[in-house]
Amino acid sequence: MKKYSNPIAKILMQVGINGNNHGLFHGNTGLCIFYYHLSRQTNNPNYEKLADDLLDKVFANLSTTAPSDLENGLAGIGWGIEYLLQNSFAEGDADEILEEVDNKVFRSLNEENIQTFELGNGLTGYLFYLINRLKNKTEPSSMAHRINRELLILTINKIDEMVTAQFPSVVKELQFDLFWRFPVMLYGLTEAYKLAIYNEKIRCMIRQWLPYFEAYIPSVHINRLYFAVMLKQIGELMSEKRLEKQAQILLFSTDFNILKTEVDHSILSIRFGWPGVAWLLKLASNELPTDWINHLEIGQTYLEIVKKNLSQLENLSANLSEGVPIQFGISTGLAGIGLLDLLWPGVLSDYDSTNNQ
Repeated sequence: MKKYSNPIAKILMQVGINGNNHGLFHGNTGLCIFYYHLSRQTNNPNYEKLADDLLDKVFANLSTTAPSDLENGLAGIGWGIEYLLQNSFAEGDADEILEEVDNKVFRSLNEENIQTFELGNGLTGYLFYLINRLKNKTEPSSMAHRINRELLILTINKIDEMVTAQFPSVVKELQFDLFWRFPVMLYGLTEAYKLAIYNEKIRCMIRQWLPYFEAYIPSVHINRLYFAVMLKQIGELMSEKRLEKQAQILLFSTDFNILKTEVDHSILSIRFGWPGVAWLLKLASNELPTDWINHLEIGQTYLEIVKKNLSQLENLSANLSEGVPIQFGISTGLAGIGLLDLLWPGVLSDYDSTNNQ
């Protein structure tokens, strides 16, 4: 099994990490998560030192004048800091460290007219932030916990008010986006459901949306598969058979020959490119029952896509020297490829290991 995270880390260090973006998707918060994971896996203190320096930059530039969203703003930085604390990459009291971030998120949700449920700059992003703040807490009676609990309820209510009218747009999405708002929102609701804070409301929302799940089939075949995985997960969690049946229909309706043509092999990012598609196919292969029609096609398509693109990863330095623009972040940059390689070992190289068995 080939490892690509080390070469990626070295390329990023050679080019120089001097960006002024401190956010989660494209900036230093995401980069320090990557380097902390790499340090833990390799026992390389240089990577830990770099991660520490990046985190110091994030703290030094925290400002309540920054935007509040998940992609570039304080919610994303707060999500990242909470993640580092929960995974023992950093130490401290999250409620104290994130007090200003919590306040900014509170004001945004109560005072701003948020018009989207996108992950990056909409309600789903705030939902992810609040879920991360509320899970794995040993002191649920803290003031911060109680306020974030009420904000979670408010955010779910706002999502409910917004989403229903947006379902017809499901068929209009014409490209792959791992952060596509509908399945990501559903994933957020499954994670919120696990908190057992507002479960009856979430159940009511899902039941209300059942006719829309059945009526609107995505035009893009990779999106059909994406929707199938999310509906299967939430259907299983809530014991809702209609959702699992719809997931089965979506898999049956997925034409994998067409799906292959929807992959942009020139994009090396988890959000829009083939690595994100490979991860989704691997997830679908693991999550969807093996006796469902078309399940075998999932694995075959995954292997074909990884095989086709292995040379991109194996010759990263050469590709970059030929003028391929470098993006750093975890969303659309090299750090995201490296983090994917660390958190899901082999997902970008299983073709190679399968062939050498």
